[in-house]
Amino acid sequence: MNKTLPNWTNEKNIFSVELNSKKMFFRFTPATETIPSESPTMMLLHGHGSTNPSRFRDPNWNAIAPIDNFGVESLGSWWIGEHGDCSTIKLLDEVIKKTCQMMDCTEIRKLFIYGSSMGGFGALLHGHRYNAIAVYANVPQIQLLGTTYSEGGMKKFFSGVISQENSHYNDLVRCLDSPDLRHPLYFVCENRFGYRNYRKEHVNRFLEVLERNNLNYHLEIIPTKGHNKNRGINEVKAMFEQYCLDQSE
Repeated sequence: MNKTLPNWTNEKNIFSVELNSKKMFFRFTPATETIPSESPTMMLLHGHGSTNPSRFRDPNWNAIAPIDNFGVESLGSWWIGEHGDCSTIKLLDEVIKKTCQMMDCTEIRKLFIYGSSMGGFGALLHGHRYNAIAVYANVPQIQLLGTTYSEGGMKKFFSGVISQENSHYNDLVRCLDSPDLRHPLYFVCENRFGYRNYRKEHVNRFLEVLERNNLNYHLEIIPTKGHNKNRGINEVKAMFEQYCLDQSE
C-alpha cells in the first residue's frame, strides 16, 4: 500500500498514472524558454525512503521526478516492483507515455537520467530501456540480494522486490552485460571509503561490464567516506551539457 498522500500531491505540476490499482505520482516541469518537445529532459529517480519529488527546474530543460513509494514500508521498490512483479517498471513506462502526451511528442528524444543509491540503480536499469543519451548514477547498488550491503540490513527491503519471477533484475551485471543494448553514456560516481565491500561488489563489477563491452563512461571516485550524494543536479546537468548535448544534435 502507498503511504498517506502528502500535501505536495495537490500542487499544480503534480500528475499521476495508474495501473492495476496502483498509482504513481510525478512532478513534471516543462522548459519555459525553449519548446519542451525539442528540449533536453532530466528524469530524476530518488533514493530509498525519499517522499518528495525533486523540485529541480531549468528554463531550458524539462524535468520529470516520479515517486517510488512502493515496496517494504512504502520506502521504495528499486524502480522495479513488488513481490516479484514489475509493477513499478510498468508505472514508470506510463509516466514516460503521459509526459510525451503533455509535450505533444511520440518520444523523448533527449532524455537524461539522474539517480543516487536506489535511484542510481534505477538510472542504470532504465537508461537503455528509454533510449537515454546519458545516465548519472551516484553510489548505485548493482546487485541487491546476495551482497554484503544486503546482509547488513537491507535484505528485508530487497526481498520485498525480488523473487523468482523477476530474479533477472537482481543484478545489473546480468541485465546490462550485452553490446546489443542501446547503452547510454554512463556517468558513475562512488566514494573512496563507503560501506564494507561496497565498491568491490557494486561499482567495480559494473566497470567490468563497461570495459568488456567497450562502452563509453565517466568514472569519478570521491576521496571521502560514506554513502552520500556527491554532485548536485546542476553540476550533473553541466556535465551532460558538456559531454552529450552537442553530440546529440
